[in-house]
Amino acid sequence: MKTGGGKRRLAAVFGCAVALSGMAPAFADDVAGSWLFDTSKFAGNDCQIVGKIHFTPTAVKNTYTCWFENEQICGEINGNLYIRVRQTCTAQRVGKQVAIQSEVDKVLERRPYLPPDMAKMNYLADNFILQLSANKSEMNGEHYDEQRNLNARFWRDVELIS
Repeated sequence: MKTGGGKRRLAAVFGCAVALSGMAPAFADDVAGSWLFDTSKFAGNDCQIVGKIHFTPTAVKNTYTCWFENEQICGEINGNLYIRVRQTCTAQRVGKQVAIQSEVDKVLERRPYLPPDMAKMNYLADNFILQLSANKSEMNGEHYDEQRNLNARFWRDVELIS
């Protein structure tokens, strides 16, 4: 009876497990990294906010600095309004809840055109209160500003491996 076969099999299984764990997403334990997001439609079901956000952990546990670019895209009902904005933010995670407080850094593009200072004054910062999913690959909750509350969905910006 050979006893080395069982050890080799165990080593092979362990080796595969280690290799597969190396392929596991880097986001297994927190919200750090890049996410995509969108909101529910608003303004007569004619506008929506979509964007990409990046979270960087700080020295304080469960606290992040972040930045994002988003687009507010509206159709004909709202004059084909288009606004692309860069915002800075901070985020705090408490349990499964993630709160994001932002500040408009710059309006990068606006159609119809408004001078940059006026465009920035007319865009309200986008803030969020979200719940992190169990697998930490999605967050759902609310977008809010001084004028409206919307549903919001965030999901990991991960390239698929083929």
